[in-house]
Amino acid sequence: MTLKPVLDHVDNKSQVFTARDFRDALSTFATGVTIVTAQDQQGHPVGMTASSFNSVSMDPPLILWSVTKAALSAPAFTAAKNFAIHILATDQTELSNRFSKSGVDKFSETDFHLDENEVPVLAGCAARLDCTTWAIHEGGDHWIIIGHVDAIESAKKEGLVFGGGSYATAAPLTTIDNKPVNDVGSDSLIDNMLFYHLSRAYHQFAHQFHEVVRESGMTVAEWRVSASLYGKSTCSFQELMERTFLDATSLPDIITRMVEDGFCTVSEKDGARYATGTAKGHERVKHLFDLAQEQEAAALAGLEGDDGDNLKDALRRLVASLR
Repeated sequence: MTLKPVLDHVDNKSQVFTARDFRDALSTFATGVTIVTAQDQQGHPVGMTASSFNSVSMDPPLILWSVTKAALSAPAFTAAKNFAIHILATDQTELSNRFSKSGVDKFSETDFHLDENEVPVLAGCAARLDCTTWAIHEGGDHWIIIGHVDAIESAKKEGLVFGGGSYATAAPLTTIDNKPVNDVGSDSLIDNMLFYHLSRAYHQFAHQFHEVVRESGMTVAEWRVSASLYGKSTCSFQELMERTFLDATSLPDIITRMVEDGFCTVSEKDGARYATGTAKGHERVKHLFDLAQEQEAAALAGLEGDDGDNLKDALRRLVASLR
């Protein structure tokens, strides 16, 4: 069966949005991250990172994903009888980045084996769906591949999420209200764990501030980059990745958009790339810095003397020791 286009009557000249507008709109839709693998007609393993994955049917169990027609591996995937969908875990961002590149040997440093259908199977994923190709449809500049799920392997791992130009985890939302919270007793083991206090303090402190960031038209990732370049500061891409928790694939995307909008400039020295904030970028986030300082003062008001400064100094040393 072949899908028939239903938008032949649409005049492309009437589009009032750009390709970037379309891409930015889609980036607000957070998705899981998968790697699809198969074997080409010469018996070589092929694989690529894909967020264009979704369920189609429960009975029969069908899923779909799409591959751009321009991809080097597109002919292999459209010819493959079997393929595997690997749903990545939160500790597999490096693997995702590796399989998102083209023209490199993605499997040379990857832990994998071939299953009974000669499909490459990757280790350590949150889940894997072994599929038989059910149908292939044309979808503009992509091929839409529908697969019948033959087998499932699942691990008790949290799935990786991508949205707003960066990787994330799917943390449950909680309602913030003014009701008193009963703290865990001091004899509880968790009450003496640093991880617990850091995580709880961060979520309680950052929740309202990040809402204001989003209302300003920025993602949290964009705010972190802009804040690092505040005051026309210059940072290397490597330093920005450490400061913003972005990876080598996501950061350049955000920087490119900021350069196009005049919020920063990019330079290169001794093989390293640097970003420098601009006056326009400074003005864009000035009100957020003012708000952050107000919220910080309110949060630290309950501490005594130099406790606030001592806390920040201790956290700086902790961050440095964990690099």
